Amino acid sequence: MKKVSIMEAQHNLSKCLREVESGRELEITRRKKVVARLAPPKPQEAIVFPDFKKRAQSTWAGAWQGTSSDELIDESRGER
Repeated sequence: MKKVSIMEAQHNLSKCLREVESGRELEITRRKKVVARLAPPKPQEAIVFPDFKKRAQSTWAGAWQGTSSDELIDESRGER
């Protein structure tokens, strides 16, 4: 892990951010004591929405006549 002083980080912020974007972590120091750490963000996990239509059909033994949440969202957004 690379250490940079506050002054170095201020003067070379773009360079520091490029390093962080490439996956490296940086420690920012003040008088040789670490005061902060810059790290790349953690990858976001995909959001999985439940299938409400399938759940409703299994609950009401196939008698469900509604629409799925995907269809409702598409309908409310219209054509874009």
